[in-house]
Amino acid sequence: MKFKNIVFVLAAAVVAFTGCKSSTGEETVAETIKNVKIETVTDGVTQNSITLNGKIKEKSLTSLSFRVGGPLLKLNVKQGDYVKQGQVIAEIDKRDYKLQLETTKAQFEQTESEYQRYKQLIEQNKIPENTFEKIKSGYLMTKTAYENAQNQLRDTELKAPFSGYIYEKFVENFQTVGAGTPIVSIIDNSHLEAVVSVSESQLQHVKNDKESYLTVANAGIRNLPVKLFSVSEKAMHDGLYEVKFSFGNKNNLKVAPGMTAEVTVYNTAKQNQLSIAASAIFHEKTSTYVWVFNPSTSKVEKREVKIALDGSQGRVNIVSGVNNGEQIVTAGVHYLVEGQKVQAIKTPSVTNIGGLL
Repeated sequence: MKFKNIVFVLAAAVVAFTGCKSSTGEETVAETIKNVKIETVTDGVTQNSITLNGKIKEKSLTSLSFRVGGPLLKLNVKQGDYVKQGQVIAEIDKRDYKLQLETTKAQFEQTESEYQRYKQLIEQNKIPENTFEKIKSGYLMTKTAYENAQNQLRDTELKAPFSGYIYEKFVENFQTVGAGTPIVSIIDNSHLEAVVSVSESQLQHVKNDKESYLTVANAGIRNLPVKLFSVSEKAMHDGLYEVKFSFGNKNNLKVAPGMTAEVTVYNTAKQNQLSIAASAIFHEKTSTYVWVFNPSTSKVEKREVKIALDGSQGRVNIVSGVNNGEQIVTAGVHYLVEGQKVQAIKTPSVTNIGGLL
């Protein structure tokens, strides 16, 4: 008798495990219900700021070269040196240029004296006009040669066009260099730039920038006002747009090119917009979607949406796709399918944490 009871229990367990058959003969399996977080769409919170990650870059990195060539006699700087505007960075041997200056000066002084004499004669109508024109032409040619020799002698000294830091040195002392050969590169640190990349959905918000603030954690900089400098009109290869914010590099700032930075851009909205949690958004190919929860059926529906602003402080503004008052899933969105049954996770009250009461 006991043996028959055991067989009956086992048979009942197998039937319960395999499920039951419908009238058509097909087996049915209990429907899986997933627990999700749900939020109601509202226009009460408007996202009017975005925080963008980027890098600090110098205003300009310029390579300096001589306008004349010759043996490099002095190279007065090394990598990392700070130079002031007008400071001599390097010098070329002046010997040949001094000789050239003396020669052209002598020729110029001779033709100038002759030119002055003939000028008096032409004013007195004592010589033909064409004779004076030849003298004048010779005088102007020697004057140009003399001025060019003066310029070339001055150009044997390479001076800093602005104050900054020597970034790289390309040559060594006593090396013969040609005109246009890079000698050093210099960084202009008087103004710096925070360079960030933004998505297409963020582009218009950045262009309408009202206030922007810079944070560089490693330099101890918090909420430093910066100005929008430029926005690229064409997307880069990754589909993002390059945006530059500029700011003056005062002596008390410890910021340097290459540091990681954050720029927070504020843009006061003209009117309230529908706002949802950023975690509700998911992407398929080139479209953006949310799961809309139907409380009457406890099922979800995939809905395409367009967003006006994304990725800051956990909120996004919605342009179209959902309506004020609708409910959407904000957690577990990547594990749902169309028509999935879900149930909302209850949020415990602040006085009943863990639901123990």
